[in-house]
Amino acid sequence: MTQNIPLAIALGVLASLGFALGATLQHSGVARIFRDSDDRNLSMSRVLTMLRTPIWLLGTVLILLGAGLHLIGVNLAPVTVVQPVGILAVPFAALLAARKNHKAPTRGMWLSIGMAVAGIVAFTFFSSRSAATDTLLDMRMILIASVIVWVGAAVFVILGAKGPVGFRCLAWATAGAFLYGLATALMKTSLELFKEGRETPLMFWLSVAGLFACYGVGAWFIQQAYASGPAEIVVGSMTVIDPLIAVAFGIIVLGEGRNIDAVSATGMVLMGALASYGVALLSKYHPDAATAYEKKNSGVAGHPKEGITR
Repeated sequence: MTQNIPLAIALGVLASLGFALGATLQHSGVARIFRDSDDRNLSMSRVLTMLRTPIWLLGTVLILLGAGLHLIGVNLAPVTVVQPVGILAVPFAALLAARKNHKAPTRGMWLSIGMAVAGIVAFTFFSSRSAATDTLLDMRMILIASVIVWVGAAVFVILGAKGPVGFRCLAWATAGAFLYGLATALMKTSLELFKEGRETPLMFWLSVAGLFACYGVGAWFIQQAYASGPAEIVVGSMTVIDPLIAVAFGIIVLGEGRNIDAVSATGMVLMGALASYGVALLSKYHPDAATAYEKKNSGVAGHPKEGITR
C-alpha cells in the first residue's frame, strides 16, 4: 500500500470508536462475572465463563474489527501519525458510559473531551507534517527496546497485584498499554520486513511472534484491569500510554523522527500534554465516579471496585 495519511487518520477514528464500544461491552461482561465476589483475581474458571458471555464476545468482535482498521491505517502511514488518533476512544467511551448510566455528560466532561480531542488533533498535525515516510530496521535496537518495554510492563504488573488498592486498575491497564503499544510497533516492523522480503525470514517470524505475545499477555492484563475498576480508566490509560510507547518506538527505534524539526517537536510535546491533561480530567468526571460518590454519601454499599480507583 502507498502512503495515504488522510485515509489512515480516518480509519484510526473508526478504529477508536470500535475500541471504545468494544471496551464498554467487555467491561460490562467482566463486571457480571465479578458481581457477587470481592476477589478481583482473573482465574482460569472466570476466563472460561467470560468466553461464554455473549456481551463480552460482542465487545471482542468490535475490538477485533477496530484492530483490523488500525492495521490498515498503520500500513498507510507512519506509527507516529496513526497511533495517537486512538485517544479518541476516551471521549467515545465516556459518552457511552453516560448513556449507559442515564446521566447526561457534565460541563466538566465536555471540557475534558474538548481538550483531549483538540490536543490529539494538533498532535497528529505536528507529527504528520514532518514524520519520515520510510522506516529504518535495526533488529538489535528493536530487540533491546522490546525487552525494555516488557520490563516496564512487569513493574506495573507487580503494582497491579500488590500495590495500593486504589492504584491497581490503573496499574493493570498501564501494563497492558505498554504491551499494546509495543505490539503496534512490532506490527509496523513486521509489515516492513514483509515488504522488504529480507533473506532472513527468521526476523519476520520473531517480530510476528512478539506481536502476538504482546497482544495475548496484554489482553489478560486489560481484563484484569476491567475487574478492578471502570472502563473509562482502562480506556483512558491505554489511549495515553499505548500511543506514547508506540510513538517513542517509532521515533527512536524505527527512525520516524529523524526529520522532525524543533517546531514540530515542541508542538507534539505541548499538544500531547494537553491531550493527556484532558484525559486526566475526564477520568475525574466520568459517570462511574459520580455514581460511586453518590453511593458513598448515601450510605449505599456498591461494588467495591466500580468507583474511583485512583
